[in-house]
This record gives sequence, structure tokens and C-alpha cells, in this order.
Amino acid sequence: MIERFYVTPEDTYKTGGNDKILYTPVVVVKSSDLAHIFVAGRTARLPNGDVHPKGDMRGQIRLVCENIQKALDSVGATFADVVRTVTYTTDIEEYYRVCDERFKFFKEPLPTSTLLGINKLGMPDMLVEIEVEAMVEADRLKIKK
Repeated sequence: MIERFYVTPEDTYKTGGNDKILYTPVVVVKSSDLAHIFVAGRTARLPNGDVHPKGDMRGQIRLVCENIQKALDSVGATFADVVRTVTYTTDIEEYYRVCDERFKFFKEPLPTSTLLGINKLGMPDMLVEIEVEAMVEADRLKIKK
């Protein structure tokens, strides 16, 4: 049997760029022995929804990773459980210049990773967005509602 859990972590932003709830930040699909965790693209937004720090790619990467951490914590997972990432950025050159910030969170062995340069993200001051997928044993799953 497969179970699904729809989780909005505490102490995180809850709306899209239009201040409306558009998605569930974390969805878990659990079977008897495995849980697959899907984390929607996390951005550099504070719990009140403000983009921060504006114009600072390194600072935004840090906040994005902190927001990913909150999402993973909400279901009992860690960065070590992440198997796939997709990163979107409005400035690939600047991203590469400061991407070492990301490795303060993602450690060896690194997950698979896709990097995409795009024209803009969901809000004007956003520079980077990262979505992740993680896998954990079903008995490690701890849903915080």
C-alpha cells in the first residue's frame, strides 16, 4: 500500500509570488519499506515571504539551503538523504562564483544535479531556486504537521 503525506513545514513561507497558496512544499510517497520525498523548489524567502538578501547570490544560496533543511527536517530526512537536485538561477556565472556555499549543506557523496539558467524566477529579486528529492527508509519517516 502507498500512502501520501502533504506537508507545509513550520517557520517557512507558505505562498507563491502572488501571496496565494499555490502548492504543497513537501510531498512524501511512502510504501511499506521506502519513503520518497519531493521538496518543491525552495527560494531565498523568509517565513513572512520576503526575498532576502536582495542582490546577494551567496546569501540567497545559504537561505535556500536553510529552507531546504526545514523541509527535510519536517519529515525526518537530512541532506545526506537527498538523491537529486534541480537548480534554477538567473545568473549562472555568479552562481558558479559562489556555489561553494551550497557545499556547506550538500556533502559527499553528492546527489545528481541539474543546473538551469533562466530569465527570471517567481519573484523579481530571486536569484536561485533549488528543488530536491530524497529517499529514506519508511521507518525513519517523521511527519511534523
